[in-house]
Amino acid sequence: MQVYRARLVLLSGQGYRVTAGDVALRLVEPYCLWFDATEAVRKWVAAGAESGELVVRGEDVKPEDVYLEIAFEGTLQDKPDQVTALRGFHRSGQTFLTWREIEDIADGNESVPWGEMVKSVRDCNPMVGIVPKWPEREIRYSVYRHTEPITAENIHEARFLHDVAQGSVYEEDCIAKGRHGEHGPVYLKAGQVLRRAMLAKGEFLPPGTAYHWVTVPDGGRHYYAVVSSVNGLENTADVGSGNTFGPVAEQVAPPTPMLVAEQVTDLRNPKGATWCERWYSWWCAGPLSAYPRRYDVAVGFCPQKLEPRPAVTIVREAWNYPIRMPRPAARTDLVLAHTMDLPIAFRMGCADHHYKRKGPRQGTWRPWPMRRQDALIGWLGTQYEIDRRRITVAMGAWGMMEIERPDLYARIHGYGQPEVTKGFQCWNRARGVWGDPGVYEGRPDDENPFVRSDYSRYVLADPARETPFFEMYAIRSAHLTEMGWPALPRFWRAMIDSRHPFVYDWRAAHRPTLRRGDPVPAFGNCTLDGNPGNGDLAQGETFDAPINSWLSWDSESIVDKPDRWEMTLVLDEAAPLPECRVDVTARLCRQFRPRPGRRLAWAVVTVPFEGNTAGRRQRPERTHPTAPGGKRLASGTVRADRHGLVTIRQLPMLAGAQRLTIDAR
Repeated sequence: MQVYRARLVLLSGQGYRVTAGDVALRLVEPYCLWFDATEAVRKWVAAGAESGELVVRGEDVKPEDVYLEIAFEGTLQDKPDQVTALRGFHRSGQTFLTWREIEDIADGNESVPWGEMVKSVRDCNPMVGIVPKWPEREIRYSVYRHTEPITAENIHEARFLHDVAQGSVYEEDCIAKGRHGEHGPVYLKAGQVLRRAMLAKGEFLPPGTAYHWVTVPDGGRHYYAVVSSVNGLENTADVGSGNTFGPVAEQVAPPTPMLVAEQVTDLRNPKGATWCERWYSWWCAGPLSAYPRRYDVAVGFCPQKLEPRPAVTIVREAWNYPIRMPRPAARTDLVLAHTMDLPIAFRMGCADHHYKRKGPRQGTWRPWPMRRQDALIGWLGTQYEIDRRRITVAMGAWGMMEIERPDLYARIHGYGQPEVTKGFQCWNRARGVWGDPGVYEGRPDDENPFVRSDYSRYVLADPARETPFFEMYAIRSAHLTEMGWPALPRFWRAMIDSRHPFVYDWRAAHRPTLRRGDPVPAFGNCTLDGNPGNGDLAQGETFDAPINSWLSWDSESIVDKPDRWEMTLVLDEAAPLPECRVDVTARLCRQFRPRPGRRLAWAVVTVPFEGNTAGRRQRPERTHPTAPGGKRLASGTVRADRHGLVTIRQLPMLAGAQRLTIDAR
């Protein structure tokens, strides 16, 4: 007997190790739901053995959830009905297949609610979608790929790709559940209608349709076949025009989002303006995702107000689904939003063992959301003539990995969480999505999320390492006490000590236009700063403590030369006092990079300044008169430190504008 394929399939659990004798079986990527037992079974057959032994090791192994599937040469008996109407197309490195199922899990209901579907569903997760219950018949659909037309005679030579479960058209991340109150009992959202997949704009695939997508490993012309399987018996005898497709001209390419919906909203102001939202589906696997999954992507803009080369604002909330786009408005920038990983992992990436048969120690953590965000920015640049120097990330309470990327982002804006493992809520979630910290012993820091998520450590470890300008604020509804409030004052202290640019609770009326590649001032130890305390909520002003709040600068008159740096600094007229002292460090300089130890001269002189109207907010009533131009406030010399950073300590500033010059000549 010739054995074509053998798979040890496990329907539940994680962290398994399977051996045949002293040989470990391989867990097959990318789904990691079965072990390849082909060689083991072939050896049994070659030896004439009547039986063989596979040893499954793991916690809570359920024998009823383990089976060995063997595809071998023989005569097919009691073959099941065959799928029909197989179709496909290729785009952007991926081939999409659809076919008619032999049984419709929704019985043709176009709007099946969870209250009905849950009766037929065993589980639901973002990798495979619905996992049906099989009280009598387990129905699956086996997908094959080949370089030749697939027939019943050669299907054993085709590459087996995946067995698609019944109901694959329903692209649900999880069974819809809600709570009565924030911490109340969980209940089923029985009336919520399930979403079906879309492979064309505005067109849902009909009930009873199955689909599968493949990120192709190689290019060329390929053929596909889909055959039905009932209780492990595959119908590989009926292979013809109804369940084969091809040839498909394929090429390896990065996957890109597919437009599936568009919504236009009329705006009240200005009259005649509209807000357009374009929604995309994006199918990703490694290296962009911890597991194969479809992601939502949304792009919003006002066509009438959009700049010729618009800035980009990436909006990302703390939670995963659904995408929360901003309210329709006459904005001049483009807004981009995209879903994150499940389980929710602080928007910093989950370990790749979830929903698979891997365990935490077998998994790998990577910053998947940042990889996708990088790819989306590149893709957005192919769709619109964006200004790549003006990319802002507006983030929620969790995750702030963008602080590592001054080469990509001009500004990050939000309330962040610089040490997500501080606070019982974050600590419990971190262990749930990343595993116990001991899992990462011996691994490099870059592969350890417990290390990567500590951004107080990050900025202190290398003061010379640049970071984007960080505008921070706190929102009382952010649960910062449970999530780790002590981390925030510690992070602000770390940013000041390492002289990185940031502001907390920015109250200055004038705002510069932030562009990647433009120098910014890093303010610190301002005499107008509040006291955020030591992390104890009974100490300091906590959420209301301003830090660098009344300070700003002019982004249009910066001088950045090898031997000279100049910037107009602004103390807001509405500040509590008409003067202050503050440390100022020149950061993100492209040309001004004096060698460590070099002596430089500096001076600060008041100047007239009306502000950059493109970057200012509505100005409150002035409370302090501005100083007349030409008044020399201070001067002196300073040495570049061992990192090459130049800091003027306790620079005097008056209400209004003053020009700081640092001269290396």
